[in-house]
Amino acid sequence: MAKRRNLEIPSTEDLQRMEAEFGQAPALPRAASVPIAQVAAEAAAGFDPRSADVRAGAARDRAEAESFRAAKGRGLVMLDLDLAEIDADALVRDRVVIDAEEMEELKASIARNGLRLPVEVFERAGEGARYGLLSGYRRLMAVRALHALTGEDRHARIKAVLREPEAMGGSFAAMVEENEIRAGLSHYERGRIAVIAAQQGAFANVEAAVDALFPVASKAKR
Repeated sequence: MAKRRNLEIPSTEDLQRMEAEFGQAPALPRAASVPIAQVAAEAAAGFDPRSADVRAGAARDRAEAESFRAAKGRGLVMLDLDLAEIDADALVRDRVVIDAEEMEELKASIARNGLRLPVEVFERAGEGARYGLLSGYRRLMAVRALHALTGEDRHARIKAVLREPEAMGGSFAAMVEENEIRAGLSHYERGRIAVIAAQQGAFANVEAAVDALFPVASKAKR
């Protein structure tokens, strides 16, 4: 027959020792989540209650929106801007003199046939007009003059293409290229804009500005 043990009541010191040891014992690890619960949670998060047709339409809309933003950034989307949204003097212009007779001819052409070629603008940061004029100074001035003269709504806005100057070799280069193609600058105007571009820090010096702004010009002309 097994001998019974007599239970003893622990003393105060024993109780204090056991409490101290219990407080120092490491915490038991938390039970891992049940795999099926995790699978259910992930399935619920990825569930789309919309029908297949609605989901397909939403996917097409997202793709078209991304395509539109990309085309706009590449200058392939035409904007219809209020004249007040464009700062014509955001850049120091390379052209010094606008021939009065040519301006009258341009105004008459726009009044009769509308603006055939849009101006080019770039987005500006800070206060003031949202866009700065990159190219098309004479066209913008002609449309503004027509609006001031006639007050017609059709001359209150202008077609424009949004450009990223830095992607075109810089704002000065883009402006000069546009004027070189459409109407050649005088030697004075070429030299003047090169000096201004260098003074404003766009290029290291005047020689570098000339080489960058007029890369296809002959060495003698540069």
